Amino acid sequence: MPPTPAELEKIHELRALVKDRITPYYDTDFNLLRWLQGHNFNIDLLKPKLENHLFLRKWDWDLDNMVASEAPDPIQDHWRNAIPGESGVIKNVIVNLEQTGKNDWWGMLATHPMNAILKSRVKDLEVMLAKVMALEAKTGEQAHIMYIMDLGGLAWDRKLPGLLTGPLSALSAFMADHYVELVHSFVLVNVPTFISAVWTIANPLLPERTRKKVVILGGNWKSEIQKYADPNVLPSFWNEPGESDPFKFELPRSVLYPPEKYYKDQPPAESQVLTIPAGKTDIVDIYVDEDEDLKWEIHTDGTFTMGLYYVEDPRSDSIEGLEPVMPHFAKVPGPTICPLREQMECKIPGIYRFHFSNELAWFYPLKITHFIQKIRRKL
Repeated sequence: MPPTPAELEKIHELRALVKDRITPYYDTDFNLLRWLQGHNFNIDLLKPKLENHLFLRKWDWDLDNMVASEAPDPIQDHWRNAIPGESGVIKNVIVNLEQTGKNDWWGMLATHPMNAILKSRVKDLEVMLAKVMALEAKTGEQAHIMYIMDLGGLAWDRKLPGLLTGPLSALSAFMADHYVELVHSFVLVNVPTFISAVWTIANPLLPERTRKKVVILGGNWKSEIQKYADPNVLPSFWNEPGESDPFKFELPRSVLYPPEKYYKDQPPAESQVLTIPAGKTDIVDIYVDEDEDLKWEIHTDGTFTMGLYYVEDPRSDSIEGLEPVMPHFAKVPGPTICPLREQMECKIPGIYRFHFSNELAWFYPLKITHFIQKIRRKL
């Protein structure tokens, strides 16, 4: 449906508040409507969250141009999803196919930093957003994404609970924070016999609005799924051996990671260590000259929150009132198997403040081993 007159009034109000931050690409009625819907039209509540997302869009990852980017992404072969087209059953819904059960999650986490995995996932989300925006421009009606998640191949082992409560929970929270109301539903198929145990762990970790969108199909899922999507947009590997019907879409299987490529190094000898008590925060300040940028490597033994800010007053000892130079990441999962690695251009000289938080923890201290470098900018 197109926005109602009351919704349009709220959209115009929100647009006026972020007009200096929003880009022409992202500035559509439906994109703003999604933020309003996801926060019960409470503009005071959503405004700082939207501003953080708009900051992310303009940050080094350049979200507006991510879909067109031809930068190589080694993760894509190992996390193969596909967007074969519209549902064909539910109006204005586009299908995204996920091979959740076949993905080599631990190989991925042992090979790539979590921020690289997140960046790869963001590109997939930007492709989905672009498809939704194109359909909305064509029809004048709001569109959504349907996640169809094949859990076939998922094995229960001692690592699975940690995967659910750590990296996958963080990715889900990031999606809920930045791609508000983009998803129509998460339809789980080919689920394992231990799905109730998985759901018991995952259910309380999911944002409430996400949790309400989860649909778990039973043993007759190959028939039931056709109530959600046409077989032409569903993967052909669901067909019985030797048959080519009813499912038609060719989706390559994800590739396992070779163990020889797993991260095996130790933190650099020059690294420093922060120990942050549960519920507390700490900061690291570094002065950058005019021709210098920042590069960092971070190892942690637990989940944390991270931000980076520019400090105008060196007498300041907090982040209150400081201008962020990096989007705020509310939940970075740990312990890190492969350290976080990032490099950022510093547009002006001065003091840059890394802010680390252990406020998600109730009992345990957080150990952060960090190596923050100033590097000479290449001309």
